[in-house]
Amino acid sequence: MRCMRINLSEFSCESLCRSRAYASRLGPWMLRCALILLALSPSQILAQRASDRVSVPSHPIGAPSAVTVLDTVRLAAAYLEKGCESSGQFAYLVDTESGEILPSYNVVRHAGAIYALAMLNRIHPDSNTANTMVRAANFLRANYLAHDTRSGALAVWSRPPPANRKAELGAAGLGLVALSGVEQVRPNAIPLAELQAMARFILFLQRPDGSFYSRYFADSGLDRNWQSLYYPGEAVLGLVSLYEIDHSKKWLVAAGKGLAYLAQSREGTQEVPPDHWALIATAKFLPYYAQSECPVSRAELVRHAARICERFLREQVASASDARLNGGFDPGGRTTPSAIRLEGLLAALEFLPRTNVELRARVETAVQRGIVFLLNAQITSGPYAGGMPGAVLATGSARNVRSASEIRIDYVQHAMSAWLRYEERVSEGATVK
Repeated sequence: MRCMRINLSEFSCESLCRSRAYASRLGPWMLRCALILLALSPSQILAQRASDRVSVPSHPIGAPSAVTVLDTVRLAAAYLEKGCESSGQFAYLVDTESGEILPSYNVVRHAGAIYALAMLNRIHPDSNTANTMVRAANFLRANYLAHDTRSGALAVWSRPPPANRKAELGAAGLGLVALSGVEQVRPNAIPLAELQAMARFILFLQRPDGSFYSRYFADSGLDRNWQSLYYPGEAVLGLVSLYEIDHSKKWLVAAGKGLAYLAQSREGTQEVPPDHWALIATAKFLPYYAQSECPVSRAELVRHAARICERFLREQVASASDARLNGGFDPGGRTTPSAIRLEGLLAALEFLPRTNVELRARVETAVQRGIVFLLNAQITSGPYAGGMPGAVLATGSARNVRSASEIRIDYVQHAMSAWLRYEERVSEGATVK
């Protein structure tokens, strides 16, 4: 891993044209961004960093159009594509104050970025997006994917060899989602046997009751104590993604058991956890419910999802003293808690019963307000155009102050995924109040 300072003096017409990410994003919105970069000297760009982070467009209250959101998506996609090196590694965490790419890396979030790009390419096919996906997928496969002796399967390890001693369920789940997405875009780019070996590792981590172990160590085996909230939903999403490729029922059966456990274990609890991945996985799974042998009814899965939606609706900021916070889902103005809730709510709108008019109406209203919050948070000019800061305000907790000057790939990925779900919904003529 590396820690490097971005050399702003290298920005030029020639280097800009060489960048496939820039060259591929045609249209006036990209031309404006290019002119901004070329018109400013490096010292002017450096001086603008702080203002770039907070000087965002003021999108009015009201349902954003598909065109408005598409422009925003394209800017975010250009950021991810530009930040994906020839090796396939992303600029994972950028400090906009110093211009440094910080040395930490997270393979789960790397896989999440591929997932978002696959969603983009499904809706708006583009060869350069597909090329970025393949490049990033090959980086994951070369550096993090390796055989595990105990399970006899392929694990996505948290660190490259020789430090690959820990493997997490979320990396296996989202890794399978990401590589399945690449295989659907570029057939035969990922060997089917490889995808199936990854899925077998997920099944190795699944208990008979449908729950999952979240972490595994090569030297000591399954971690029976630590649990992740999000990993089971990511694992289910990965299994269904592979089912769509090879149509092997065992993946679907395991996915159904996983979702059933979440629904049953949370039934009767006072509050459900904020599990947006469960909503996304449920939306992916339900079209295949009849073939799944799921141990709970469809109605139980939908009821579990509706309770998560109700929790999210209660969390949305409505009348903050600073208007920039309104529509978000975090009182401190963090962007990713808002983006993931919007992803979940939009996924839920795919299957919440039409007869539940009141809940659907409240979800649609919350989605519209949340999308506006994210639109206003995106950086739209300067060297970090398309990036999403971790927070909209550099005030409050030390975490918020730090996050407001940082862009991480998952901040961008989750926002882009939410925008894409919204754009697709609006484009299909769905009513968003």
